[in-house]
Amino acid sequence: MMEIRLNFYLFLTSLSTCLLHFATAAKNGTPCVTPNRVSATCIYLEECRFLYELVLDPNLSKNDRSYLRSSQCGYKNGTVLICCAPDYINLSATTTPPPAHEDKPMIFPESIVSKPSPTTVASVNIKANNSHLLPNFPQCGNMLDHRIYGGVETELDEFPWLALFEYTNRNGVTGHYCGGALINDRYVLTAAHCVFDKDIPAGWRLTAIRLGEWDTRTDPDCSHDFCAPKYRNTYIERFTTHPNYRKQNDPNDIALVRLTETVPYSDFVKPICLPRTPTLRNETFLNVVMDVAGWGKTEKTKNNPVKLKTAIKVKDMSVCVQKYSLLNIQLEESQLCAGGEAGNDSCNGDSGGPLMYQDIVNGKPVYFVAGIVSFGPSICGVSGWPAIYTRVGAFIDWIESNIAP
Repeated sequence: MMEIRLNFYLFLTSLSTCLLHFATAAKNGTPCVTPNRVSATCIYLEECRFLYELVLDPNLSKNDRSYLRSSQCGYKNGTVLICCAPDYINLSATTTPPPAHEDKPMIFPESIVSKPSPTTVASVNIKANNSHLLPNFPQCGNMLDHRIYGGVETELDEFPWLALFEYTNRNGVTGHYCGGALINDRYVLTAAHCVFDKDIPAGWRLTAIRLGEWDTRTDPDCSHDFCAPKYRNTYIERFTTHPNYRKQNDPNDIALVRLTETVPYSDFVKPICLPRTPTLRNETFLNVVMDVAGWGKTEKTKNNPVKLKTAIKVKDMSVCVQKYSLLNIQLEESQLCAGGEAGNDSCNGDSGGPLMYQDIVNGKPVYFVAGIVSFGPSICGVSGWPAIYTRVGAFIDWIESNIAP
């Protein structure tokens, strides 16, 4: 108990010192934004159970301490005010949400030509649930460092689950036009229109998926006198598109790509977590700011050679319903509406890439794939025109039923 109190005292002392420069401290109950950009409320630390329990942890880690310091939002009458997300007010820091498990039929594919001969989906009535094949934190969603329009360059090891899709035409010319996210050592999650033969230009085919890439001009990639291992090109065994997907702008714009071999994890190649808990499956993330990353079109280049990132806010779906009805496009609850700020958006070449939500699990920052880049206005980064993302939480049962060992 002495050690816990000392730890608590040292943390509050340090935190209080950081707050003394506030000329006008925030008031208890005022709105704020957490370090992972969630709308929250500035309240007394003791009232925020999750963060208060972290402070009492005698083994408080460096990351925990950093998050807590970043969460401070004021100092009143000698008491720390903390930016507390609604879920953290009553949530225990020692509780981890259990993954959901449900039995669903598995789907296997039919043939399509590629190298080395991947296949695409056809239904087979085989009951299976392979949710155990999907990693849970800390095996997913973490990284060492804490097509994008208006984006900034990522760090060398940032977003290590990002995949770059390579296409080849009938003349042997290659290009990179889509992205995806590694979700375990054998599967990449992407948009259906990135693999559906009718959506790919005539004469082109998806031939490989590149992992561990950062700058497409160099191999290996180096930054700040440090170099990553060479990127890994992996071949494709089969595609599985959602059975209800028909064309671009479809609400079921989601697909799985099974690789021909198991991918070894490293600091530069690792999976992102899926939103598998009941709460995250149904979450619409209204007003949450998320990251989107890729090598897509920017305001300066057709395809950027270096992995970029930008932050965009999830909007009320009614905003997009109204906008896209003008184009006779119907939207559904299985989609997310995000962005719409001038010069800041996902864009051509980012299709299939992840819209990433950072949460805190047991005091640790964890990335989940909340959405998949689906479609948007032909001119990127137009004010008032958010882009559309496939909401991954709506398809967890389908994902768990369509992966195999």
